[in-house]
Amino acid sequence: MDLDNLTALVLNATDGDVVPGGNCSTSRKAVFPLAGDVAVTLMYTVVFLVALVGNGLVMYCVMSSPRMRTATNYMLLNLAIGDMLMTLLCVPFTFVSTLLLQFWPFGVELCHTVSFSQAVSVLVSAYTLVVISVDRYLAVMRPLRPRLTRREAQCSMAAVWVGALATALPIPYWSRLGQPEPWHRDCDKWVCQEVWPSAESRQHYSMALMSLQYLAPSCVLLYTYARIAVVIWVKRTPGEAENSRDRRFACAKRKMIKMMVVVVAGYTICWLPFNALVVAWDTNTGLGDWAGLPPLWFCTHWLAMSHSCLNPLIYYWMNARFRACYRVALARLP
Repeated sequence: MDLDNLTALVLNATDGDVVPGGNCSTSRKAVFPLAGDVAVTLMYTVVFLVALVGNGLVMYCVMSSPRMRTATNYMLLNLAIGDMLMTLLCVPFTFVSTLLLQFWPFGVELCHTVSFSQAVSVLVSAYTLVVISVDRYLAVMRPLRPRLTRREAQCSMAAVWVGALATALPIPYWSRLGQPEPWHRDCDKWVCQEVWPSAESRQHYSMALMSLQYLAPSCVLLYTYARIAVVIWVKRTPGEAENSRDRRFACAKRKMIKMMVVVVAGYTICWLPFNALVVAWDTNTGLGDWAGLPPLWFCTHWLAMSHSCLNPLIYYWMNARFRACYRVALARLP
């Protein structure tokens, strides 16, 4: 659902008049009551600050400590970079333009950049989680196979970014500054929108993007981690010895798998409601007549944006090395 559609929904579904004239002096249309506006503002602010600090800590821990520079942690670094992109270029601009101002004041360049960055960030997260799951799957199912090296992890990171950039490339190409229907055409306020050649092409790309960023990765993640869970918790890994050293390695492997399952669950839960709403909106435009759609959009959008701050909290909770590194990094602050 583009921001121009949401702005039109806000103007149509809430109280207030559109005042004609060259400067389009529209009064702001309340999506929530005043207390709700304050609460939503605080919620987005908390997400922005926690994501900024948390992902910064993850990046610092992986890059500053040779002990943390493992192949898996490079993948977690890739997730942090994608989440940082979402934090800096999507969370504040989308929230300010849609809820606070209800028009786009940031110019055409940022219109292209913000829409593109949100899609790239989500795709980077999805593709990176798939790469991690495949690596974990091969490590468990083929324990004698050589592990992913740091060099191979860096190449995988580059491939993830190339794939994400290529997949999202149509978005900045079709992004424009325009005006929703409730506004007069001599209005000097604009919204950021995607203008496709036809409704069919727009719907086809939306479904393709949904499949690549959510449906296909979810199927791969479900299959790989289900097989991993069966091998680790139901069967014993082939070749797993009984000495104490191997038992420690097996325990560490289980902890890592548990953490990654929680990371995948967080991604799935945070993005499922927003993706479901986008699909419902694309397939049933009559949904725009429902007055409860703008508040529902903000709730699902906030949940999706909150994913950008979730992974650093999971690492702190479930990984002793990240937890210790966080404490060291925070202790060095003035």
